[in-house]
Amino acid sequence: MKQLAFDFFNDSEEKKSEDSDTLKRQPKIPDVLSYLKKESSHAQNGFTLTPAFSYHLERAKRKTVGFIVDERGVTVRAPRWVSIAEIEKMLQEKESWIQKKLTEFGNWQREVGMQSVRFVDGAKLPYLGRTLTLKLEPAAKEVFLSDVSDDWELIVNAPKEAEETRVKDWVQVWFKKEAERYLGARLNAIAGRALVSFSGWGISSAKGRWGSCSADRRIRLNWRLIHLEPNLIDYVIAHELAHLDEMNHSARFWKRVGEIYPDYENARRALKGIYMPMLPF
Repeated sequence: MKQLAFDFFNDSEEKKSEDSDTLKRQPKIPDVLSYLKKESSHAQNGFTLTPAFSYHLERAKRKTVGFIVDERGVTVRAPRWVSIAEIEKMLQEKESWIQKKLTEFGNWQREVGMQSVRFVDGAKLPYLGRTLTLKLEPAAKEVFLSDVSDDWELIVNAPKEAEETRVKDWVQVWFKKEAERYLGARLNAIAGRALVSFSGWGISSAKGRWGSCSADRRIRLNWRLIHLEPNLIDYVIAHELAHLDEMNHSARFWKRVGEIYPDYENARRALKGIYMPMLPF
């Protein structure tokens, strides 16, 4: 199957790193996933793969098969033209990687819990790797960032008792606009230094990947990157720009990534420790 778009921080790049990232001792699958039941592939969309885990299938308008490990367990997102037999063959081939991700997610849950952000006055949100304090100010005329001191604040023109869902919507709009501004500037700067050109770019809301590069030289970057440290954002951009020269994850591809972003190995390891569904949105 020819892959036209590459899922980043997904299954596509794991083959290279599997040996180097293998855990010293494979822990037992965490209890958080013990509720998953093995279901008949003919009866429901959750199919039993092995005695170790089950998966849920979601058909989507996409060109590749994507694998997501989260609080639901294993989810496969695949185009309608990919058969169940092909999907299960891929899962069989990636069983060790999936087991590893299930364990990593379980460890993550135990360490940080599944707490969600409350969108109230004084809430803390991650922004470019720093802590941003949410401040509801009815006298303000708009939503804006105040960085006049060491403590950054996001001022929202809303009363202190404003409904949380509405505050969340206003804050999310600001973060998306800020992501488009910041990511666009970094993409153009890094592409200019790397002497590569792309046909266009856009913001993505994908839940399972940080970025992608298509065969028509278009780049998509997840707006949630705005929560991360600048060096991690630059690495993701370098990763996608490298695909403009090498549409694969070969040794030549990683060499190209290193030319664009020399410290990519450290950034790559750090990015693997960030679980996207734990971010505020």
